[in-house]
Amino acid sequence: MGDNMKAKIEEQIAIDIDYETFTTDEIIKIFDFFNLITLHAKGGKVKKADLINAYHTYRTVLNSISFEKRYNKMFEDKTGIKIYQTMRELEKK
Repeated sequence: MGDNMKAKIEEQIAIDIDYETFTTDEIIKIFDFFNLITLHAKGGKVKKADLINAYHTYRTVLNSISFEKRYNKMFEDKTGIKIYQTMRELEKK
């Protein structure tokens, strides 16, 4: 993904992350997943395996169903992309 495209996506995804809960590395992993799923949803080229791996990493970082639901909802509100449904459809293919 080009730097320009990545910057545009990050600009659009202003999620209210709890910076005291996560390390810098974990926050980067969360945003990496958000960038990949956004690119995928907008028709960009994303390898299925890369997106699935990023999703599993995202879930591991959040490590809580309540966090996952909260972040998925915030992401959907900002982007219109439903993480769970998108990943479920992708994993079925």
